[in-house]
Amino acid sequence: MEKYFQTLDMASFRMMLEADSEKAMTLYRHVLNSQHDAGPEADYIIRMWKKDRGIGNAPSDNNF
Repeated sequence: MEKYFQTLDMASFRMMLEADSEKAMTLYRHVLNSQHDAGPEADYIIRMWKKDRGIGNAPSDNNF
């Protein structure tokens, strides 16, 4: 899974888009498909990557 995360890290570092935008999601899917032949699993990989990196609207454990 780490190889996918590294690919997504590089893609997000180089792009000039909001990390949680629809264009970014399209780019992430394209990069995973072209680099790793991820196919339909790309959405799952992106979700796990975003959760791991704390990107987007991930639920918080804080109940303040």
